[in-house]
Amino acid sequence: MIEGFDLASRDLGSESDPYLKIKCGNKLYDERDNYQMDERNPKFHKMYDFNSLFPGCPMLFIDAYDYDDLFGDDLIGSTFIDLEDRYFLPEWRCIKNKPVEYR
Repeated sequence: MIEGFDLASRDLGSESDPYLKIKCGNKLYDERDNYQMDERNPKFHKMYDFNSLFPGCPMLFIDAYDYDDLFGDDLIGSTFIDLEDRYFLPEWRCIKNKPVEYR
């Protein structure tokens, strides 16, 4: 995960304090302790490692949350990536230098 762009504000009067939850199968990375204070364009620069088998790999889910110690965290947005489709797609496999994906 490289960075986020123009994340929606979930706080009143300030920007969100974003962090990520990334899940694939039974493995979950919860970055709540690493939230970024008042940051609309957070820079994560982290790698997350999952073990999976093909075919039958589970989806990769990415959720962005707004940290809030008093009233509970709010979901900013979420997406998922079908790793199996991506892996077996001939067009994707033939790309030598895979592009950065925006969602």
